[in-house]
Amino acid sequence: MAQVQDLYPTLTEFESTLEDARMNAATDWDEQFVADLADKYERFGERTYLSDAQQTQLTRIANDD
Repeated sequence: MAQVQDLYPTLTEFESTLEDARMNAATDWDEQFVADLADKYERFGERTYLSDAQQTQLTRIANDD
C-alpha cells in the first residue's frame, strides 16, 4: 500500500490517470470503483492510499484493457 504522492511523479499525472479511468470505465463496477477512488482523492489528496490491487485496477481501467 502506498500513497498517491509516492506512486506518481506529479499529482497531475495521477489526476490524468483517474480521468482516463473515468472516461474508459466500461462496467458499473468500474464506474463505481473510479468514483469511490475520486471521492477518496478529493478528501485526502496526495495522501490517498492505494493498495497494489487498487493501483492495478485503476491502470487497467485507464488503459482500457
